Amino acid sequence: MRKNTLDPLRGQAETLVAAADAAASWFRDHSPAFLSAARTARLRSRGWRQASVAAARTLSGPVKADISEFSFSLREAVEQTAAAVSEAARLGLSHDEGLAAAAAALKLAARSLLRAASVAGAARAEALLEAKRHGSEVERLRRAVRAESNDSPLFVESIKRGEVADLLSSAAEAVQQACDALAGSLSE
Repeated sequence: MRKNTLDPLRGQAETLVAAADAAASWFRDHSPAFLSAARTARLRSRGWRQASVAAARTLSGPVKADISEFSFSLREAVEQTAAAVSEAARLGLSHDEGLAAAAAALKLAARSLLRAASVAGAARAEALLEAKRHGSEVERLRRAVRAESNDSPLFVESIKRGEVADLLSSAAEAVQQACDALAGSLSE
């Protein structure tokens, strides 16, 4: 596979790390800069996605399918991460440690995925397992936020927290799908 085919994919993975970092920062400190960073990452991701599609046009077979799936999953992860921050801002969610922990786990998953995209062989397999492990942690934290919300007397607040936690979980699911695509014929 040519180097210029992988550059847009790495760009998308770096954008996912930036979006997850903005989300983790937003849930700890509601600075407008973090909301802006998440939205900017969404726009950058769309540009990298177009570059990935253009780079994959010359390929065929399973490699092209895996590149397309990897690129789509990365874009979806960024979209869901940015949507979580935007939704939290729209709903006026206050400082939330549970959501901050989920976003931090998502950031670790994104970093591991970026590392996996940059290496090959056993190092890639290890990074993919680490990314999947952090993605599973996001789901565990989503369940914890939901359980905590169910015990809360603040009904509306618990619904808001649950919705944002679901978006972060969807982003983690997209990261895991990207891991699966990267483990496919891209590993060769």
